[in-house]
Amino acid sequence: MRKQAPDHGPGSPLSVTRWRTEDASRSVPLFQCLASRLKVSPEEASDLIDFGSVQVNGHRERKPARILEGGEEIAVYWPWTGVRRHYEIDPRRIVFQDSCLLAYDKEAGIPSQQTPSDAYNNVFAAAYRYREKLGGKDPYVALHHRLDRETSGILLLALDREVNRHLGNAFRDRRVVKDYAAWVSGTPARDSWVSREPIGRKGGRYRTVPPGEGKPAETLFWVLSRRENGSLVRARPVTGRTHQIRLHLEAASHPILGDRLYGGPPEKRLFLHAWCLQLRHPVSGSPLVLPAAVPPDWPEPRPDIPPD
Repeated sequence: MRKQAPDHGPGSPLSVTRWRTEDASRSVPLFQCLASRLKVSPEEASDLIDFGSVQVNGHRERKPARILEGGEEIAVYWPWTGVRRHYEIDPRRIVFQDSCLLAYDKEAGIPSQQTPSDAYNNVFAAAYRYREKLGGKDPYVALHHRLDRETSGILLLALDREVNRHLGNAFRDRRVVKDYAAWVSGTPARDSWVSREPIGRKGGRYRTVPPGEGKPAETLFWVLSRRENGSLVRARPVTGRTHQIRLHLEAASHPILGDRLYGGPPEKRLFLHAWCLQLRHPVSGSPLVLPAAVPPDWPEPRPDIPPD
């Protein structure tokens, strides 16, 4: 069932169908409007809506039976691999869990949260379903930090509304220490350095920009190992800008292996891993160290123990 461009897989531009409904659509259910416009069955149209691939007036609509009034802006973001519900939480990848928090070792290739074309196959939605299966009625799940789709590693979710407020304050006040591991091209001359290039958007993409432009950004770097084909570095972002580590390593002329967006040499995956989170438990106040081992598909050497 796909009236869309050929599937090039995650990372390729989405195929989007847009139109404005006419007066003839007044009082028509959304799924019937989609079925007629897209030349698909009503069942297929309903599935696209339930999957989270349809927006009405700029907002995701999950109710196939929504009655239209005419004049709505409709956008259908076609899923890369069709309406396929394939992702669930793997309990073996849960690093920590109590009544307040859930720390999960995210796989590379899985979004942290919903995308325009898919509200099902992501860690946030899967965590909600996981909590439902444990017997929770309308469970609470919140996400305060995100990893890029191709970045693996530790992701922290709040399971309580009040805890989420405290956790949000901890991230905002930089009381959460985040350490990443990355394999980069080249061999840095220094054993450690600090990158402070501001980050902004130019030409529809995030980029490092001159001082006075963009938002302030700061990342600490340490070299863990040097090899002929690249170097293993530890990165600790002080701020939390989008693609910050990737951009700062590009600016240092050491892009991450597999980072096609920012000049990295071609590889089977992006070799960036969220290695460890350190914070105070938002209820007990006790220190939490949440490590996620570097995946086995990484080049050698692979650091096995997250930093202090």
